[in-house]
Amino acid sequence: MKKKIGFYVLLVSSAFYLGCKKENNATPTTAVSKVRFPAEFEPQESVWMGWPTYENKAGWSVEELHVQIWAALAPNVYLDIAVNPDNPEKGYVYEDQIKRIKELMTKYGVPEAKVRFHKIAHDDVWWRDMGPIYVVNEKKQLEIADFAFNGWGYEADNSDYSLAEEKIDEKVAQEAKLKFNSSSMISEGGNREFNGKGTMIVVEKVEKQRNPKMSKAQMEAEYKRLLGVSHVIWLPYGRYDDDLTFKSKLPNEKGVKEIYTVITTGGHIDEHTRFANPTTILYTEISAEEAKKDPIAAENKRRMDANLAVLKQAKDQDGKAFRLVPMPSAPAILETLKPGDGVYDYLASNDSIKLQNPLPKDQPIKVILASSYLNFLISNKVVIAQKFWKPGAPEAWKKLDEKALNILQATFPDRKVITFDPRAINIGGGGIHCNTQQKPLIKY
Repeated sequence: MKKKIGFYVLLVSSAFYLGCKKENNATPTTAVSKVRFPAEFEPQESVWMGWPTYENKAGWSVEELHVQIWAALAPNVYLDIAVNPDNPEKGYVYEDQIKRIKELMTKYGVPEAKVRFHKIAHDDVWWRDMGPIYVVNEKKQLEIADFAFNGWGYEADNSDYSLAEEKIDEKVAQEAKLKFNSSSMISEGGNREFNGKGTMIVVEKVEKQRNPKMSKAQMEAEYKRLLGVSHVIWLPYGRYDDDLTFKSKLPNEKGVKEIYTVITTGGHIDEHTRFANPTTILYTEISAEEAKKDPIAAENKRRMDANLAVLKQAKDQDGKAFRLVPMPSAPAILETLKPGDGVYDYLASNDSIKLQNPLPKDQPIKVILASSYLNFLISNKVVIAQKFWKPGAPEAWKKLDEKALNILQATFPDRKVITFDPRAINIGGGGIHCNTQQKPLIKY
């Protein structure tokens, strides 16, 4: 799931795809051994996250939320945390970051023995998309599948930002001395769901936006080569409130287009459709009553109904139908961003947005958060999920939270579902799943 910022990142124009040439220092492997992508619900050695470098909205601490998530994960898995090395130009001091991290670890009870730090330069925290994508070969060895990256379509693929973030998984591979399998195709982890048996689900609109010169057959060939899948299910749409910010504004309740999305991905699958096990798919369901109240919900219902029609006809790698479990749609949460907020400053400076959907100069804007009950992380013995009610919020939100929690707990009976208020992440365009990336546990 997703985004960028870094006030020090040189932003390069073009929202459109300018080609797929990879530019890195590694010697990528072209001949890939037979591999398999382990599903997220399989045993994990660790969960990767990047230490935050900015706040999406001033005063909303992504740092605190990250460490709270570590505390929930640490009893059952290691944490691999990327921390920026010393960089005077960007203001990074490694030891200062470590000091801050350890203060928060003490505050939230995270054992130091379960956290492994890595000096890896990064400007963003959306590890699902730019972090290491692990596959396992026939010798039960880990390898890394590396796709190209263009800042979710907001950047040229050769912009400073795209090139810097695209190198993160390469650095992980070099550090761990893992085989590194590269592709010139652009694709992000937040738009790929796996059942671990050979079936993968993606959103067609997203993959085509990233790779307009490639056919579906060509893209499937790359998924099969790098990820070992044998069967791909293409869903037509992502959520309306996940549309690319430079495309257009979203309507308010009266139908007036005034609401900005927040550096969203254009429709990543982890906001609305997820595998719970090899045969079960959780999906977002929107009622006719919800659709009548809100034009955003109405468009989401149209899109999710179209996706459901595909899922009802879909078969797995063995030709069997899936068990489909509906999940409620999360509340639509509106907020205000202003100059000085990380997301606002990126939106105001991005050339794609300035050309196609510019912000009013130096004025606050109304935004919709990337809220979803499907953007959860599955890990050992736990599911780290999102909740949205807090004192002062509508009571209807509490009922939605409870409904989502009950469905998740029933779907994952052997795991404890732990929920967090994810607003500090959501206002950057993604969720908890977007900020994390699992490393499989290899059993010999």
